[in-house]
Amino acid sequence: MKRQMLMKTAALGLVLTVCAMSVSAQKINEKELKVNVDKIANSTQQLKNLEPVTFQYDTKKFNYLELPAGAQYGFLVSNVLPEFPQMVAEVSKQYNAGKNDSKVVKYSEVQTESLIPVLVAAIKEQQVQIDLLKKELDLLKEKSK
Repeated sequence: MKRQMLMKTAALGLVLTVCAMSVSAQKINEKELKVNVDKIANSTQQLKNLEPVTFQYDTKKFNYLELPAGAQYGFLVSNVLPEFPQMVAEVSKQYNAGKNDSKVVKYSEVQTESLIPVLVAAIKEQQVQIDLLKKELDLLKEKSK
């Protein structure tokens, strides 16, 4: 009986703690949080310089990194770095190298999710070009009548 009461009290305490934490959370306005906001320009040209690839990680040689197996889609760091250096990050992973021994390995990785805004900007640039070409085509059709 005492055990049940203790469990209920502990659960209630946990719920109250979670509620108190969420109530005291500070909301920050995006305009305050993000500074130096600029539109993405020339995205189509920059994307034309990227070369998408398929690859596989060498999971046998680097099994301690626990990399995903099988075919991967992405970009080589060496290809992305000249166009979008801010999309390349250095990753550090710690791994067990034996009894009471751990090591850290570092490597560069493309943050492909950062390409999404660039892709949207490129689509918008291309849509402007498509709309202009449609207008030109309509004008040529009218003249030929």
